[in-house]
Amino acid sequence: MLSTTAINSTDPIAVVGRGNTATAHLLRRLTGAQVVELNPYEAAMAGDDTSRYQAVVVENFEPRDRRTLSPCAVARWELSRRAGVTVVALDDGEGRRTARAMRGRVFAYSDGKPQADLTAKNVCLRRHQVEFEALTQDDLLRVRVPQGQGGVYESLAALAAAVALGVPLEQAARRLNQS
Repeated sequence: MLSTTAINSTDPIAVVGRGNTATAHLLRRLTGAQVVELNPYEAAMAGDDTSRYQAVVVENFEPRDRRTLSPCAVARWELSRRAGVTVVALDDGEGRRTARAMRGRVFAYSDGKPQADLTAKNVCLRRHQVEFEALTQDDLLRVRVPQGQGGVYESLAALAAAVALGVPLEQAARRLNQS
């Protein structure tokens, strides 16, 4: 869906979620970049159109009323105008709509959907870690995430953002595996 670009910007990466998230923590470790955390309302209501982001990652992992647009979806659309790439989960209906509408500016991840830019296959929840095979167009790699550092979706979101910004999958997975 999107060709990757190397991290060379001083612009931060935005993670929209509840705050103090595993995704943001992992992304800092994987990229070494500044990561700002915003809740959906802060992101959508930010009147500062001059803020730029290397990437926007929206955590949309919680159940919600499917008949309405979630606050995370509103934030994603607002911030995507100011980001080089928007990272979305294809396992979420709003993520799929975003990927269709924003072709070329989206890096998609999924727990099993092969059309994603980064797909998790053969997910195993073990006693002390989460394991899965990370599959991209060019790579297939076994990933291990120590217990307490995030689940499958948080790990996939952080990996997807890192890969979208040019971090090699092998390097990002190695950093993800560190305690």
